[in-house]
Amino acid sequence: MSKFAEKLKLKIEPKEDLLTLGIMFALCLVHGITINGFYVPNNFLSGGISGISLLFNYLWGLPSWLVLLIFNIPVAIIGILYLDLKFALFSTIGILFYSFALAVTAFVKFPAIDPILAALVGGVVIGVSGAPVVRRGATFGGMDVVALVLSRKYSVPMGNFNIIFNLIIMSILGFTFGMELAILSILAMFVANIAFNNALIGMNKTQAVLIISDKSEEIVPDIMHLLKRGATYIPTKGAFTGIERKLIYCIVKTVELASLKKIVMQHDPNALFTVITTKEVIGRGFGAVN
Repeated sequence: MSKFAEKLKLKIEPKEDLLTLGIMFALCLVHGITINGFYVPNNFLSGGISGISLLFNYLWGLPSWLVLLIFNIPVAIIGILYLDLKFALFSTIGILFYSFALAVTAFVKFPAIDPILAALVGGVVIGVSGAPVVRRGATFGGMDVVALVLSRKYSVPMGNFNIIFNLIIMSILGFTFGMELAILSILAMFVANIAFNNALIGMNKTQAVLIISDKSEEIVPDIMHLLKRGATYIPTKGAFTGIERKLIYCIVKTVELASLKKIVMQHDPNALFTVITTKEVIGRGFGAVN
């Protein structure tokens, strides 16, 4: 099968895909409310193409949702041509959802608050609400798609492209409306990135566990049946005793750790139990492969 034909294959998972679309739509509304309620009244910019749409709105009064939609058309085409088809289609739908959300929430205006507080609150909401979409294997489109394509082509981290792009639009904002607004927008963007990264990691917080026990063949079935997690036997030999055992290696969510300890202790109170915090785990019941 040719690479092009392989690319056109689209794996449909009705329940999961509908859930993903529902989450995307709800969080697009959250973004729309946050941008129109916190960013627009203070002339802040968000990152990426949505930042351009806000800049055009401030400079010439053009509807931000329309500018966002127009600028994302070539982005959608790039995504479909160069990325996984399902990921590209979800990102294209995300673009439509985002534009719609900006349009229908344009009336939202929160009571005036200190601009610094607005930048902090808005940044946290934008960052945290973006994580579930990425975790579902999609994006809201924009520069994320372009940065991903360029990153794969030139082996440069996505963040580098985003930083360069955002510095350009922030510079335009600074020259046009003053450095104070540019600095506050950078603050909001920085907070959003920190919140996004922490939310993304927190949603996939996992522990790698090593268990040394004489009852390993009794422990593993309970791990698989009660926790619904896999486990791997690793042959080991004690350096001092020379005794050969099967070391158990498994990965669990943080919230499952207490149950795992209970299972191990029920079978072998003398087991050696080592817990290692992991940065991220992808696949087999954990994170999506993006």
